[in-house]
Formats: sequence, C-alpha cells, structure tokens
Amino acid sequence: MERFRLKTAISFGTDALAALEELAGQRVMVVTDDFLARSGLLDKVKARLPGCTVETFTGVVPDPPLEVVAGGAKALAGFKPQAVVAFGGGSALDCAKAMVEYGKKLGAPVDISFWAVPTTAGTGSEVTSFAVLTDSQKGVKYPLVDDELLPHHAVLDPVFLAGVPAKVTADTGMDVLTHAAEAYVAKGANVYTDALAEKAFALAWRSLPAAFHGDQEAKADMLLASNLAGIAFNAAGLGLCHSMAHALGGKFHIPHGRLNAMLLPHVIRFNAAHRPAAERYAALAKRCGLTPTARGLAFAVERLRTRLEQLGSLSQCGVDPKEVKAKGEEIAAAALADLCAPSNPRNVTAEDIKAILKELA
Repeated sequence: MERFRLKTAISFGTDALAALEELAGQRVMVVTDDFLARSGLLDKVKARLPGCTVETFTGVVPDPPLEVVAGGAKALAGFKPQAVVAFGGGSALDCAKAMVEYGKKLGAPVDISFWAVPTTAGTGSEVTSFAVLTDSQKGVKYPLVDDELLPHHAVLDPVFLAGVPAKVTADTGMDVLTHAAEAYVAKGANVYTDALAEKAFALAWRSLPAAFHGDQEAKADMLLASNLAGIAFNAAGLGLCHSMAHALGGKFHIPHGRLNAMLLPHVIRFNAAHRPAAERYAALAKRCGLTPTARGLAFAVERLRTRLEQLGSLSQCGVDPKEVKAKGEEIAAAALADLCAPSNPRNVTAEDIKAILKELA
C-alpha cells in the first residue's frame, strides 16, 4: 500500500498575500533576512497582519548556520508567538523551520501556526519537510527531514519575484528543474508524484528562459513550478544530484542551484545506465519537445544552462581542481551519507562520485 498526503494549505495567485489576514490580532514573529527587512518588502507583509503584535527576526543569512538557528530559536521562545511567518528565499524558510522546532524545546508554544511566504522560485521549501542547515566550522551541510517541519500554510504571491535578479532566477530555476527531474526518477516515485513532477518540469522548462529575461508572468509560472516540484520530491525523494550539491556546497560555498545546474547533466548520464531511469528521463524530454532520450535531456540541460549564462565547471567558479581531487574522498563520503542519496534510482559508490567530480572539476 502507498500513501500520499498534503499537510500544507496553499494560497496562490494575484494578491495571495491577503491570506495572512487570517492571523489578525495574533502574536506573530516574522523570520526574514536583513535585505528584505530594509527593502520595504517586509512592510507589505506587516500590512497584512492587522492588529497583530509583530516581532521580526532578521538574522537569516544564506546557508543558515547552526548558531543563527540557535539564536533565532531563543528569540522565538522568548516572544512566544501564536504564529510564525517565514518570508524570503529557501534560507529564510529553512531557518524558520528549524527555529520553530528548536524553539518549542526552549519553551515556545507547541501549537504555533507556521506560514511560509517564498520570495524566490526555487526551493519549494514552503511545502517540504526538509531544511538544510550548515555547520560553518566543519564545512558541512545537514539536511533535516521531519514532517513536523512542514508549514501549515504556503502563500505564493508573484509580486515578490518582480525584482529578483536574473542570476538568482537562473540559479533557483535550475533548482526547480532538478527537483522535478530527481523526483520523477526517484525510488519513492508514485502516480501522484509523477503527475506533479512532470507538470513542474514542463512548466519550468517552458518558463525559465523568459523568467530569466524578466517576464513577470513567466516568473509567476516558475513560482508554481517550484511549488509543484516541492510537493513531488517531498513524497518521492531526491537523489545523487542533491546529495553531491549538499556536499560540495558545504565545502566550496557555491550557490545550491548553480551546483545542481552543473551536476544534473552528469547525474542524468550516470543514472541512464539504469534502464527504468533512462526511460523516465526520455519521457521528460519528450514532454518538452526534446530528443526523447536520456542523453538528449542531458544535452538540452547543458544548452539551457548556457542560455542562462551559468558556469559549467567548478574551476569556472574559482575552485582549484587539485583541491577537488584532494577532497574527493571526503566529498564522496558526505554525499553518500546525505539523506537524499538513498532515493537515487541507481546505486552509487564513492568511486562513482569521484568520477563525476573529475568530470565536474
């Protein structure tokens, strides 16, 4: 028997932010970063919290480190909110998830209503039980997976994507494609995740180039694609691309979506040796009007990456190939230990990972 469940209520479309008015009169903590707090966008959120006692935590930074989460959890426990609104990109949402859970251990209310308002179209964190934290001292990223991390409400308002830079749109958009592709071939895939992943991949494939060039309607479609892919991979799992991206990101501090964009063609070719995965990659390619083979899909991803002005190797990102080789065993071990690795459709060894690293360097 298989099961598929949705916990998160989703509000989307024009003026979706109005959904926050359900929190009227409550004690609300908004978790965001300093840039959004200073940009004026935070004021749009606060304006939708009528009569609320609002506290803001603006200490979120990219790849949220454990010490930031600890400080945020302490602040949350001290404020004792009835609701938490995570506002920002994947880092803000992941940081807020961990803050809520650790805050409860420090005395915060156990029945906090958790809302997520993404400002980038990439992670799908607003509908997933994943949160990725960073141990800065060890240079390691830790994916947390627990259904308790799932937000109760997701608010998808495309107004927040208007000013997102093209480079960020490219990075986060390639993350969407990777989420959908990995969910589609993952060991935990089922009929529901297939429908979501296929729709997400096709929608993102069609919309990402226009979104990169600033088209607001295409950006809105990318926000939906990100959400659909998030629901899909949350149930189906991810795979080698994400486990390697986590390992590499912890060592070399390259944006997560950019790493996925570099890795995905290599991982598609690797997994294509597993016939069922190859057939599924071919189906995605056909859905997008591409050469209906796994290799055709991998080649098309590389072409798209070039169109989005993204780099194709670690050395182009300033990483010394000798350092990659020297840390090969360490990176392989971290990737194999990552929570995303078991869902990969083809079994992976440390030697396989080191071979991909050689190609990627």
